[in-house]
Amino acid sequence: MSKLIDELKESEMRYFNLINSILDILLELSLDLTITYINTQGFDLLGYTSKEIMGKRFIDFIHPDDTLRIIDVINKAIKKKDNLSTELKIQHKKGYYIPISANGRLLEYNNQAKIVILLRDITQMKEAQQKLMESDKKYREIIENIEDGYFEVDLKGNYTYVNDYICRYLGISKKELLGKSYTYNLDKSTINDVFEIFNNAYNNNLPKGSFESQVMRSDGEMRTMEGSFYLRFDFRGRKVGFYGFTRDITEKKEAEKKLKQSEKQFREAYNRAELYKDLFYHDINNIFTNIGFSIELSEKYLNKPERESDIKEFYEIIKRQFARGTKLIANVQKLSSLDSSEKSFKTIEVIKILKDAINFIIANKRRRDIDISIDSFQDEIFIQANDLLIDVFENLLINALNYNNKPKVEILIKISKELQKNINFIKFEFIDNGIGISEKKKKIIFQEKFKKEKGSKGLGFGLTLVKKILESYGGKIWLEDRVKGDYTKGTKFIFLIPDIK
Repeated sequence: MSKLIDELKESEMRYFNLINSILDILLELSLDLTITYINTQGFDLLGYTSKEIMGKRFIDFIHPDDTLRIIDVINKAIKKKDNLSTELKIQHKKGYYIPISANGRLLEYNNQAKIVILLRDITQMKEAQQKLMESDKKYREIIENIEDGYFEVDLKGNYTYVNDYICRYLGISKKELLGKSYTYNLDKSTINDVFEIFNNAYNNNLPKGSFESQVMRSDGEMRTMEGSFYLRFDFRGRKVGFYGFTRDITEKKEAEKKLKQSEKQFREAYNRAELYKDLFYHDINNIFTNIGFSIELSEKYLNKPERESDIKEFYEIIKRQFARGTKLIANVQKLSSLDSSEKSFKTIEVIKILKDAINFIIANKRRRDIDISIDSFQDEIFIQANDLLIDVFENLLINALNYNNKPKVEILIKISKELQKNINFIKFEFIDNGIGISEKKKKIIFQEKFKKEKGSKGLGFGLTLVKKILESYGGKIWLEDRVKGDYTKGTKFIFLIPDIK
């Protein structure tokens, strides 16, 4: 028997030492909440002696704000025979209160019911929480007062936080916006793009991303936003959502658009100036060549009365060339002063301009046998163009004459309608019986850097100008063989100009 008693005492001592060595307070209460046991940690933490705490009611040490709540928690645990878990503040002997977490339950031993509670000092945790709250408050205040939008979304794309700027900017309250999907205020055309950007960042663990989107304000105005965002992780390192910043760039985008438009207008004006300069140089050179040739021949016939008719003919050529030069200068001056080529467009009757060009060519090439005919689908055709249209016709006719060594020059001008890509065009075909243009030259004949071959009459810079003028009308030009597969049988210049009907 004595051995059994000794083993029992040894066991009790071992558990006693174990209980008193744990870092938490082990508290035993009777059902009337009287303290019947407390381990040594309780004395050390609370500063009381055994006499000052044993036999006292537990609630006498609890902060008044917690007393009723703790009594209710303990009574429920007793009634339901369930665990209790709560937080409270216990008074130290010096008068201040210590934040404590409490976990316990009702136990029965030695035919007595006891409430055993494990108390843990959570002062450091509370201090850390307080610092976190203060830090969070400080940064929230900063975020709420910045002039950029700040947002947080979960992995489903629902807003979990937005700052005041976003609410003011969108005209939507936080209450209305929180819990809503990011698609709530996005323009439908940008939703998929934004989703792909965020999804890519999530799948590839990208630390940062950026996006641009159209958003609809509550007043119906569409604005452009740009933003940057970051992956958001919990304390275990798991991805839980995104956070980021947005700013309104509507005015910036509009300014960029205006700048690009201004640059485009400047470039167009520059190109037009280059076009008019080249046109002037090309045509004025032709004019002076014709005048010079007429003057030279006139001088030879001055003392020959029988050549008086020839001199009169040369005189008429000089008069026409002078008039043409005057008109050229007026046209280039007028057109180069306009802000855009579109503003110089007007409704022009094509057949009349074409006949004027034909009459001019024939009048200046009287020594050649020329047959120019027009085959048109109607007698009057109207397009949107400018005074440069006659240069198109004259250049094509001059080239047809210069590159023709036949006794009789034949040029057929066919005019018809053509539909391309749902656009109605007027189609012109200048078909000649000249020497033709090789495949090699066909590829470069409209290029500005094209040089005529030595000794040739040259297609000159006129065709480059023709191409530029037609493109300014929204048209295009190309060439084909008059007889397919044999370029020596003549050339077919084809160009389209949009129909105004």
